[in-house]
Amino acid sequence: MLGLSLKSPPVSSPASSAAEEALLVLDSRRRVTAASPVALALLGKKTEDVLGRVFGPEEGWELEGLTVKEQALQRKGKRVHLTVVQLAVAMAVDEYDCHIAPWHASQELAVIRTAEGKILAVNEAFARKFGVPRRAWPQQETAALVHPEDLPQWRTSLARIALSPYRGAHEHRWQTAQGWRWLQWEDCALRDAEGLIVAYRSIGRDVTKRRLAEEHFQKLASAVEQSPFSIVMTTPDGRVQYVNPRYTQATGYTLEEIFEKQIPVLRHGHATEDSYRDFEATVQAGQRWSGELCTPCKDGRPLWELVQVSPIRNHFDEVTHLLCVREDITERKSLEDQLRQAQKMESLGTLAGGIAHDFNNILAIINGFAEIGLVRAKPDDPQTRNLREIHNAGQRAIGLVRQILTFSRKAESSLLPVSVNQQIRDLGRMCAETFPRTIAFGFDLDESLPEFLADPNQLQQVIMNLCVNARDAMAQGGTISLQTRRVPGAEVRRLGGEAGRDYVCIAVSDTGCGMSPAVRARIFEPFFTTKQNAGGTGLGLAVVYGIILNHRGFLDVQSVEGQGSTFAAYFPLETATTAVPAGSQSSLLHSFPRGTETLLVVEDERSLRELLRAVMEPAGYRLLLAADGEEALQIVMDRSIALDGVLLDLNLPRMNGVEIYAHLKSERPTTPVLVVSGNLTTEVRRELGEMGQREFLGKPYKLDELGRRVRALFSATQSIK
Repeated sequence: MLGLSLKSPPVSSPASSAAEEALLVLDSRRRVTAASPVALALLGKKTEDVLGRVFGPEEGWELEGLTVKEQALQRKGKRVHLTVVQLAVAMAVDEYDCHIAPWHASQELAVIRTAEGKILAVNEAFARKFGVPRRAWPQQETAALVHPEDLPQWRTSLARIALSPYRGAHEHRWQTAQGWRWLQWEDCALRDAEGLIVAYRSIGRDVTKRRLAEEHFQKLASAVEQSPFSIVMTTPDGRVQYVNPRYTQATGYTLEEIFEKQIPVLRHGHATEDSYRDFEATVQAGQRWSGELCTPCKDGRPLWELVQVSPIRNHFDEVTHLLCVREDITERKSLEDQLRQAQKMESLGTLAGGIAHDFNNILAIINGFAEIGLVRAKPDDPQTRNLREIHNAGQRAIGLVRQILTFSRKAESSLLPVSVNQQIRDLGRMCAETFPRTIAFGFDLDESLPEFLADPNQLQQVIMNLCVNARDAMAQGGTISLQTRRVPGAEVRRLGGEAGRDYVCIAVSDTGCGMSPAVRARIFEPFFTTKQNAGGTGLGLAVVYGIILNHRGFLDVQSVEGQGSTFAAYFPLETATTAVPAGSQSSLLHSFPRGTETLLVVEDERSLRELLRAVMEPAGYRLLLAADGEEALQIVMDRSIALDGVLLDLNLPRMNGVEIYAHLKSERPTTPVLVVSGNLTTEVRRELGEMGQREFLGKPYKLDELGRRVRALFSATQSIK
């Protein structure tokens, strides 16, 4: 720095203004009794050096370059024995004063310097700004005052002023008595009588407030430009004045396009004129408006936004502009739609489960009595054919109910031997009848494929969903090809296949529009669909993917945009390890296994109770029938009644089947139970399993299957005993 103190004495009040002057107080003997800080600074002395000394040049005081004025103090017209000495710097007139004289009384800063930046003279404003007397500045370096970060630019400015036209302007941070301040300088060269440059004059002013305002404005401008929200500024009547880059990125419209096409930005998104008029009335009244709008983008896609419009007022409280802040909430709205869809699906699933329970009871009655009628009818009876049609229709209805439960996720996977080729033929015929006539079907089925273990209903759902997906990809028609083949695991190791296992491949191909890589990457996401306008839910392929994973298989997709797609589903080729019980594949009752045990039948459907009575009592069983939970509980609690077993429905009035089972385990722990239900959920099965139940039979059941399960129940109990 300069080797000088740059701090000026603090100003606290008008009473302390004397402390800013160079004053000495003398007593009657001209001894110094007090000295102001400025006087000490001018004299270059400390307080202890001057107090008590006699004042005067003859006493060794160095007063060169200073003016001395003395004034005796008076009180009410009388002289007192005190003298005030006022010191001041003598205004020296040197060769540079003529160049700086016009600014001696100016508020602007003036400094004369050399080309290297050494100070030759300054004015009073400069001296006050930096808190150092004028006479102390000559030969000091200006570089010591400039902020270190600004020094390179400042030196560049010095070099530039030495070149024609020998004028320049620059702004840098300088260390003043007030701290770091932004000073703006205008430089020019000074010449002697012969026209030679002898020095440089800089006239400066403090522009800190302006710089801070500019920085503040720049921060605000950057915040608006880089905002993650779209920002639009309009006149009160809606004419757009400004849009930020985020608005252009979100909608595709630039400010120039809005001007040229006169796009009514504030009008877009309002569904009706009434809605827009309400909006206009609100903002024209100077009030804030907010709401959710769906606006069209340049490419036609809808954009959901949370829009907030606020008035901007001037100093007279007049609305001069409208500030419109728009937040993109398209993804949130999509998630809301997905949530609503999921809730709808859950509701449909619950409804489907309830319908399935009642429908299964009805099917059990229809199929059961049809079986009895077929067994008792004579072969040449003309009613036999009618009964067989009733029975066949009932069997198809059973499959339909299972599909409903699979759709609602209420049915557990049941792995059974499946002939995939037969399923494909059946579904192919159905699709050929229901799909547009412009779509043809081709089959390439490996007839050597054995039956393998899979859930028949879920496998059917996979094939059907893939065919529907292929149909939707061919709006102008085309060909759907279905192929089956046996594939060694080594060929599909890239998909996760096991080298020592064979797989059944079901491939569905189409000649449709194909998929882009971006669409292909998302096709298995739940609720992702490219058919929003056609009612697509985005669940079809997600369900297919989930079913294949549940079967420990995998799915491969090949697609070329504009040429078509192929979906290849691979299922482990597993065959049944145990023989199917004799007669289990029979669709008719031939002989119901006989028994002599006493059975409690808990069933709320009267016709089912009558069906079981008509079948089981002739076979030797003694039945106790309960139409609801409380009736069943009375029989269970009655110790005088001997029970060999229980057929227990779960969906019962007055007391549900789970509660009945809990009482059974408590009162008759050794009595075997066969749970018979048309809607057995995973949660209920788990709850009963935790209480020890292992035997379950779904409705509708075949009568001979019921008979075998009852006999197996008693056989297991006897072996334990």
